[in-house]
Amino acid sequence: MTKSIALMLAMIVGGHGLIGLFIEGEHMLGIFTVDIALDVVYLGSAALLLAAALLPASALTIRILVAIPGLSFLVLGLVGMADPQLFGAAPTGLTLMDEVIFFAQAGACAVAVLLKNPHLTLWQDDATGRGMVHSQ
Repeated sequence: MTKSIALMLAMIVGGHGLIGLFIEGEHMLGIFTVDIALDVVYLGSAALLLAAALLPASALTIRILVAIPGLSFLVLGLVGMADPQLFGAAPTGLTLMDEVIFFAQAGACAVAVLLKNPHLTLWQDDATGRGMVHSQ
C-alpha cells in the first residue's frame, strides 16, 4: 500500500508544482502559495514519490524514497511556522492552508513509510503478493 500512497501523493504534489509554474507570484485559488522554490520542492518530491511507486525496488529503497519528501514537507512546515516567507524563498508568503498541506503530506509519508509491506501495491494480497482480483 506504500506504493499506492506514494502514487497518490505524487499526483497531488506534482500537479500543484506544475500548476504553480504557470501562476508564479500569486496565490493559487487564493489560498495556496506558488513560488518557484516551492514548485521545485513539489516537483522534486513528486519525482521521488513516482520512483517509489513505479520502479521495482526493495522495501528499504521504497521507504527511503518516500521518507525524503516527508521530511522535506515537515521541514517546510516547521520553517514556515517560524517565517511565513521561508526566509525569502517564498516572497508571496505562506498561508494557513500551505501549513496544513505540508503537515498532511508529511503525515501521509510517515504512514506510508511505516506500513508493513511497502513493495506491494494496493491491489496485492499481503500474504501471497498476488492480485486480489481473480478471474474465475
